Amino acid sequence: MALADKGKSMLSDNFFDEIGGYPCLRRVHNLLYTKLFTHPWLKGFFAHTKRDVVESQQTDFWASLMGGPKIYGGRSPRDAHVHMFLPGEVFAIRHDLLAETLVEAGVAPLLREKWLALDAQFERAIVNKSLDECHGRYRTEAVIIVPRPADGK
Repeated sequence: MALADKGKSMLSDNFFDEIGGYPCLRRVHNLLYTKLFTHPWLKGFFAHTKRDVVESQQTDFWASLMGGPKIYGGRSPRDAHVHMFLPGEVFAIRHDLLAETLVEAGVAPLLREKWLALDAQFERAIVNKSLDECHGRYRTEAVIIVPRPADGK
């Protein structure tokens, strides 16, 4: 399958290339999902998820946002997460883990800043104020609610 043409980035015309393209995205998502899948609280949201699939989808999604190939064919962030009760604190932890990961992955400070600013824009689409905002993506799917661990993390 041939890659689709590169598109216009929401950040700059060549942000995808500036960050290092797919090698950088893959490195970042591998590091990030290692943290998410082992985090005391956040790992619960991934209990029935195949890590390689999620990493691949995230890489394609972010590539398209950054001006890379437009091959992501998944759901919008809102629709992809509607079956999870995600309070603001969960988003904040994940965002902080992304910030930490970008440093570890060697992304330059100005590029990290831009990446994190775009990431923060998804908060409104993903965070739930109440359980009433959640529902399964299909009829038989239950809403995922992961209680905060007793240690507060």
